[in-house]
Amino acid sequence: MNRMVVLDGFRGLFLLLMALLHFNGLTDSWLGYLHHGKFGWVEDAQGFVFISGLVVGLVYGRKYLRAPSLGAIFPAILARVRTIYAHQAALILILLAAALLLGEMAGPDLAPYREAPFTFSLASLMLVSSSANMGILPMYVFFLLATPFAFRALHRGQVAPFFAAILLAWTAAQTNLAGMLFHQGQLALVAQGVDARFGIYFSLLGWQALFFCGLYVGYLMAEDRLDLSFLRQGQWRSVFFLATGAIVLLGIYDLVVEHRLLGEDYTNRVIQKSPRSVLGYLYPVAFAVDLFVVVWLLTVGREDRRALVRAASKGLRWLVTRPMFTLLGAHSLHVFSTHILAFYVLATVMPMTDFSQGGRTLALALALGSLYVVALGRNWLQSRSLSRREIG
Repeated sequence: MNRMVVLDGFRGLFLLLMALLHFNGLTDSWLGYLHHGKFGWVEDAQGFVFISGLVVGLVYGRKYLRAPSLGAIFPAILARVRTIYAHQAALILILLAAALLLGEMAGPDLAPYREAPFTFSLASLMLVSSSANMGILPMYVFFLLATPFAFRALHRGQVAPFFAAILLAWTAAQTNLAGMLFHQGQLALVAQGVDARFGIYFSLLGWQALFFCGLYVGYLMAEDRLDLSFLRQGQWRSVFFLATGAIVLLGIYDLVVEHRLLGEDYTNRVIQKSPRSVLGYLYPVAFAVDLFVVVWLLTVGREDRRALVRAASKGLRWLVTRPMFTLLGAHSLHVFSTHILAFYVLATVMPMTDFSQGGRTLALALALGSLYVVALGRNWLQSRSLSRREIG
């Protein structure tokens, strides 16, 4: 099984489900509720960030290993940073123009661009602020800039310091001190008459744990040192069943918290102790549990003595290799940017309409379809470019 196909499949699956969740917050269609988001503490954004780190570790790790130095890898990393930043800047300018042109008709998600067009857009271009759902690309820019140093540490065998740094940064995120400092800076600017708005909805210190853990796995793959044969030991089969049970229990617990079945006080304390923005403790634990189950199924599940486990392994492999997912994953940056634009189109149009359930479902389907239009277009352009080079 081609590893890149599987990675693209997972990345495309996460992208589609992320878009479905974002879009349905505006369309409220029955189709949008065909989503795992209400069952468990693992979200598509977490998987997307982890897989992105893994792909960076694999692709750029191979480049680093060919010439293991900061000077050799930085140009390739900076080229990718420029591409990502170009997408972010283009999105910001498009949304700014839309907010100014639409004026009072602009949806609430465009309000920051209309209310503080210069300061908010400037802060967004400086990657210290963002409007709804635009926090992932700024995160990637900062993570990529740190990637060469991560490669150097791993190449030198400094694995323990690498993970110690990840853990310390994640722990620092739980204090929310960085967020408080940004907020104090925002208040100081507001006091001077500057309509400043800081925040990208994600704590870099918290979410880096997913990216750089993924990067470590990808780097091992680049070195051809990722050995998962230990999973064939019987003890790990037992862990698989325990982890599967844990997924069910965490899902039920999520429903209990979501519906506040244990009272307001208990629910508020759980939410406060494990906030999503800083990747509070429940999120990485649940993610690790899900990740183990997926890896075990893909690695050794097809050999299991139970027919149900073999079927689950086969089904998972079939799912993540479907072209409808691998296509999106292969063009993830353009698809992600398209999903942002589609979200803001819906955010503007839906409040002005009174669609029936069928109309809302159609709007959701059209928004999801736009992702495939862009992915297919990119695929065609790449194929055409390749054909021209072969002819030339």
